[in-house]
Amino acid sequence: MSGVFGWIDFTRDLVLDRPVVTMLTATLAQRGPDGEAVWVSPRAALGYRTLDVDRTVGRQPFVTDVDGQPVAVAVTGNPLGLEDLRGRLRSAGRGFAPETPAVELISAAYLQWGVEFVPWLAGPFAIVVWDARSEELVLARDQLGGQPLYYTHTSTGLIFATERKALLAHPEVEAVVDVTGLREAISHALPPGPLFKGLESVKAAEIARFGRGGWRKQTYWKLTTRPHEEDLAGTTATVRRMLEDSIRETLPADTSRLVATLSGGIDSSSVAALAAAELRRRGDDKLRTYTVDFKSTDFEADVMRDTRDSPYAQDAADTIGSAHHLVELEPTDILHPIVRQGMLRAKDAPARIYDMETSQYLFIQHAAAQGGKVVLTGGAGDQLFQGARWSTDPGLVKADIFPWIALAQRFGATNGFGTALFNADTLAALDLPNYYRDEYARAKSEIEYLPGEDEWQRDMRRVSYLVLTRGPLDASVFAAAGLQTRAPINYYKLVEYAYNIPAAFQHHSGIEKSLLRAAVADLLPESVLTRRQSATPVSNHPRYLQRLTEEFRAVLADPNAPVRTLIDVRAATELVDALSGDTPRMAKDRLARAAVELALQLNLWLHHYRVRLAL
Repeated sequence: MSGVFGWIDFTRDLVLDRPVVTMLTATLAQRGPDGEAVWVSPRAALGYRTLDVDRTVGRQPFVTDVDGQPVAVAVTGNPLGLEDLRGRLRSAGRGFAPETPAVELISAAYLQWGVEFVPWLAGPFAIVVWDARSEELVLARDQLGGQPLYYTHTSTGLIFATERKALLAHPEVEAVVDVTGLREAISHALPPGPLFKGLESVKAAEIARFGRGGWRKQTYWKLTTRPHEEDLAGTTATVRRMLEDSIRETLPADTSRLVATLSGGIDSSSVAALAAAELRRRGDDKLRTYTVDFKSTDFEADVMRDTRDSPYAQDAADTIGSAHHLVELEPTDILHPIVRQGMLRAKDAPARIYDMETSQYLFIQHAAAQGGKVVLTGGAGDQLFQGARWSTDPGLVKADIFPWIALAQRFGATNGFGTALFNADTLAALDLPNYYRDEYARAKSEIEYLPGEDEWQRDMRRVSYLVLTRGPLDASVFAAAGLQTRAPINYYKLVEYAYNIPAAFQHHSGIEKSLLRAAVADLLPESVLTRRQSATPVSNHPRYLQRLTEEFRAVLADPNAPVRTLIDVRAATELVDALSGDTPRMAKDRLARAAVELALQLNLWLHHYRVRLAL
């Protein structure tokens, strides 16, 4: 994904702080394993870690001398719309070769138009510009927030970075977590934010400028409600065309290091099928696809999983003609201490659903180890095409709360998934019911409805808005493997279009994501086209469950374990005693399992990040 660190200071001479800048940049090494560069000036310093996915990334930071003053630019992610930008520059009298790196085009665009060019791009991207002429910093993110960018103030300036860990490594920054941060870390209402006190994030579709006079911020795009003009056939054709356009622009020039995840679900299968077809058209090698499963584990259906992934993934691979690989994990692999640490460092936060997220983390590491640099995913398919359970279950759609919180509460998790072991003092401080209510009300107040929409369409628009704006993709596990993730479905023009498609079209054939299925019906086998949604695989093997309870028992026996201040130790001990030797209950009781996994992750996070709680 590449990573950037920066420091602005109007008092210190940052030229003398180059060693510190180099050290802080190095914290992002996993994002950019292919090179490092540091640029310093008296008032600004930038460090960059490079992930070179197609050997045209360009040297960054890219610095241009303008009348004796430097203008330094850095770009992370995979900005799209570069051909259009190149054409605009050509019309302005500035020609660039087709192989010109994105950072050079963006630098030229800034010098030509200032920040006016940012909305012409698509994501995922984050842009950093230091303009010494005006002593102004520009930070910008793509429309959907696909690339992170955090910042915090120092005593005499500002530091910013792609990941929180780079800011926390600065000598002036302490890892303090208050009530707001702990809510972000453990609740499922919203995606994790800055988490640590004093840290902020540049928002999606935001251009933020910082100078001696402080901040100036503008939002350049938002999800807009508008009438949908096409019939079902026309809508299906438009979805197909937009997906094909996104695939063409998303594929790297060098496809030798391209891989794709393939679960056998309709999202990843659609992306893989379209990518494989485009590669054949270009005359390139076969697409390499990867599926994850667990060894020695019999599949058990549950509320989130109806069928095992691997047979459907193989059907899809056979049909699209990909070179397919099955990555099989041992049941206890995800509990190895090194894996736990790696997962924590990837996210800078506890994993909310540890077993699901960490199996993906390990799976992606396998793909990277076999030469992958760019990975295609089906990310955002649930959001755009209303595939998640809370988009199809009338009770959840009608719930006057975030529907994913309603789902947890339906199964007994009053305060949300994984929160069962928090003690009364922690729950009182977090006040999760009011937090959920307030955040939900804030989100709901942003929604615009069309005149004449019936109650069901209004309900579906509300749910769609919530999942699209409060459920962005998290690419941290891919970045930790040195991979750049590209999710062709998560293209802002397609997001705009899909948001306004009538719910009746989305579910026209009686199965979730009917519209997406129809759009790719000629590319995939019937087994995949009719397979209902099934969540990421988890292991229910007795060895995994036994190890999990043993680890938790050890934490409870440690009087210095930091998580003890947050949980009900007596209730936790009783739960472990009840679960020990009762593997069937542990396998089926997802709430108990989630509570144990979250407590273990919290303990690790509090300890290794030296978090000071300020509740």
